[in-house]
Amino acid sequence: MNKSSVLAAVAGMCGSMGAVSGKLAFDSELEQYTRVSCFAVFIASNIVMWATYTRSLALSDCSSTPMIINMACNFALTGILGSLIFSESHSYLWWFLLVVLITGLTMMLSPEKEENLKQD
Repeated sequence: MNKSSVLAAVAGMCGSMGAVSGKLAFDSELEQYTRVSCFAVFIASNIVMWATYTRSLALSDCSSTPMIINMACNFALTGILGSLIFSESHSYLWWFLLVVLITGLTMMLSPEKEENLKQD
């Protein structure tokens, strides 16, 4: 995995943390201090997400790879954290498509693909 892919994955994780902290920041059942803290995490994680994502785009040979990695990590982690923290339910189809997404990412980032590109 190259540096661009790692930065795109980090950006996706930060985006997911931004989504979760944003949902908590606007939850009226939490105390004011907790809501303000979550809002600060929301802002910080979005800043880090954009910084790492744009850096991954700059380091990549094409823009589609960082975009797919970022979206996949964000989608997967947001869904899993939603289930764990907010008790959100997902259908079997959602979990199946998550497995398909992870399989596709694994195939896309496999070393064999890079070796085949170098040989051509």
